[in-house]
Amino acid sequence: MADEELKRPSPEALLELAQKEESQERRGRLTIYFGSAPGVGKTYAMLSDARLRKLEGMDIVAGYVETHGRPETDVLLEGLEIIPPLVVEYMGLQLKEVDLKKVLARKPKLVLVDELAHTNAPGLRHAKRYQDIQEIVNADIDVYTTLNVQHIESLNDIIFRITNIRVHETVPDTIIEVADEVKLIDLPPEELLKRLDEGKVYVKDIAGVAVDEFFRPANLLALRQLALRVVAGSVDEKMRHYMQAHAIAGPWPVKERVLVGIFASPYAEKLVRAAFRLASQIDAECIAYHVETERDKRLSEKEKDWLNNALELARKLGAQVVWIKGSDVTQEIADYAQDHNVTKIVIGKPRRFGIFPSIPRKLLMKTPNIDIYLLDAKAEPKPLPRKRVLHSRPANYAISFLAVCIMSLIAFLLRGTLSQINLLFLLFLPLILSALYLGRGPSIFAALTAILIFDYLFVPPYFTLTISDLEYFLWFVVYVVVVLVISNLALKLRSKVEMLRESESRSTTLYALSRDLVTAHTVEQVLSILVQHITQIFPCQMAIFLPIDGEPIVKAKTVDFDINPNVLGVVSWVLLNKQSAGRGTGTLPEAKAFYLPMRTTEQVVGVMAFLFGKDKQILTPENQVIMETIARLGAMAIERIKFQ
Repeated sequence: MADEELKRPSPEALLELAQKEESQERRGRLTIYFGSAPGVGKTYAMLSDARLRKLEGMDIVAGYVETHGRPETDVLLEGLEIIPPLVVEYMGLQLKEVDLKKVLARKPKLVLVDELAHTNAPGLRHAKRYQDIQEIVNADIDVYTTLNVQHIESLNDIIFRITNIRVHETVPDTIIEVADEVKLIDLPPEELLKRLDEGKVYVKDIAGVAVDEFFRPANLLALRQLALRVVAGSVDEKMRHYMQAHAIAGPWPVKERVLVGIFASPYAEKLVRAAFRLASQIDAECIAYHVETERDKRLSEKEKDWLNNALELARKLGAQVVWIKGSDVTQEIADYAQDHNVTKIVIGKPRRFGIFPSIPRKLLMKTPNIDIYLLDAKAEPKPLPRKRVLHSRPANYAISFLAVCIMSLIAFLLRGTLSQINLLFLLFLPLILSALYLGRGPSIFAALTAILIFDYLFVPPYFTLTISDLEYFLWFVVYVVVVLVISNLALKLRSKVEMLRESESRSTTLYALSRDLVTAHTVEQVLSILVQHITQIFPCQMAIFLPIDGEPIVKAKTVDFDINPNVLGVVSWVLLNKQSAGRGTGTLPEAKAFYLPMRTTEQVVGVMAFLFGKDKQILTPENQVIMETIARLGAMAIERIKFQ
């Protein structure tokens, strides 16, 4: 009996298998012909298999196949139905792209789409071809496509180190993970070099001078090894899921979690890729974690781009993105890691170890039961932008100067009554007030002004700036030091209070939202509550759409949100593909609003549309996390009511 219990599949494995089978019933199969380099024969192998399926009677069309004029490849296209490519005018060029609308309207059983990592021309529905393929697969159409190992996102930095060439057209690793079959098309380096000499290798994404660098025997061997490891990892993952679902004996460790700390650094994206590779190798959940501190307010536009791009890359790779506010980065990381059962923390290796403890060193002390990985995140050198300095208002300088002058006048009138020590402390009062309320710059300006006035009026020889006694000079130095310390402490305190106020405001609003959603008894009440609370959090126009008989119907909206056929078209796409679209995404980026699916564990129950006045508001990672949380809360409330 005990043995039977051990052999029984876990509930989690059965649930995962059931959800996967349910989703596969509504989607086509994705087959990737995978190679280590251009010219190994991926397109040829794809067309050969397609002809075999054609002989078996399968309905097949060629959505986009690039033969590069090779006669032996052109022959394989004969007899296959070809959907003419969509021709797009761009900067005087005529670019050929997949005609997605015609493919979906034709709805064959199998469509051939070459070059998975291709970047689409501006103005199309999707920014990348892999997104076109995802939509085709979601429409229950099988897809054959091709991909080289250098186009996998998490391997981008490794490819750069091997070939010294930065590949800019990449696809997220999740494409490999969700593919139903990955076929390795292999060719020995010697044979590939021979094909290159014969002019049979088309290298459109590699500049002419870089071809010789890329197609070195050592590079090809390294790329071949990477391709073999990727395919082996894909097979191993599928085998592991099968063994778990069927209770085949094996070591099933508890799910690990890898947390990567994200900072505004030119190497942040490389760190994300490295952490994701580590998480993939050990089958762990990956968490991208950023702590917003006072320093974030002084970030330059370039640094903000580095931070946002790294977090967006983490999101694209499938990592969970966490954005919080805090004053101590190390303590926030340690607290989150311990509260959420993180097993490994990945951060960049510090450039130098100084007298003061660095973040890695403090993490080692605060997380005794968690592994710390220091990765060398340096890639090609990038110039660091100048730090943006936040200047105090001129009025603050004027107020501090006026306060010192008024107190100096009072002290001058009392010079016959008070000793010099008392006069010195009297002048200290406006300095403390300036440090507490006016900022660092005005407080230092006030300190220097007070020193000059005190020396001129109260230090012999009077009415000169000469200091005859060293004791006065030491007092003045202490003045400046004390003012600086108080000013820094006050600045940190104000920053912490401001962050706490913002966090408290958001937390209170989200708590009120969840409380009101729990008490809602109808879907209409849920939608009204969502609109009311969202407009309190974000200065935006919004609308909520629910599917009625397969068609999106607007069920709640603000007054100025315009509903038109284009909006309904984007909403229909989001409902079908269960992905966000619109402003700030790679799908229909020309749309004015940001469209977010309202997802539960199993399905999408609706779509939220956010129309912001400023583009950058929607691109903020923190805002996206909050919007996703609200959408999930609303979806769960709607699902609860429907079940009741």
